[in-house]
Amino acid sequence: MRAMPVKRIAGAIAALLVLVAVAWAIIYFTPVMTVKNVVADGNQHVSDEDIASATGVEPGIPLAQVNTREAASGVASLPWVKSATASRSWPSTLKIKVEENVAVAFMKGSQGATLIDAEGREFAVDTPPDNAVELTGGMNDENVRKDAVDIVASLSEKAKGAVDSIEARSKYDFVLHLKDKTVVWGASEDNENKSLALDTVLQREGGEFNVSNPQQITSK
Repeated sequence: MRAMPVKRIAGAIAALLVLVAVAWAIIYFTPVMTVKNVVADGNQHVSDEDIASATGVEPGIPLAQVNTREAASGVASLPWVKSATASRSWPSTLKIKVEENVAVAFMKGSQGATLIDAEGREFAVDTPPDNAVELTGGMNDENVRKDAVDIVASLSEKAKGAVDSIEARSKYDFVLHLKDKTVVWGASEDNENKSLALDTVLQREGGEFNVSNPQQITSK
């Protein structure tokens, strides 16, 4: 079997490269494969329409020309969005994958409820979820808010449902206001054991308790 001449191999490769270049030019510069749909996934609090608008991608432009990093960055700038990624789905769809912020707490203000994530960061003014806990007192300091949401994270589901609000009297003095009880928590430390103590308090009669030393619950 005779080997294919080098010139014929080179010619075949060149022809293939030309075909690839022509195909890419058609995809990139012509309306053969344009953006017709923006499909979002993972969004519950942000509408598909808001996500599509935030990408900055106009329908009808070639899908190959879409800057997916810029599209994702635009979506990530929305208050409810923690992170976003964008990818092409040929022939005509831009896919957006969204991870939303989770509101574990909120603070009331003149503009409405400011939602707070698990790191104590404010991220949106919106209606708080039913399981979010209100924060009051000296919560302007993000470090204090972080301590407060650490307390929220330690609570059992039963306790979380019973807590109306958490008040920061100082960075080292938190008080939980329940529907029929007030519980002095103290500093945001040893939260797991304090949470167990709070579960015990929920079963007791009385209006004021102190679990700052979870091994020795006191009441008034």
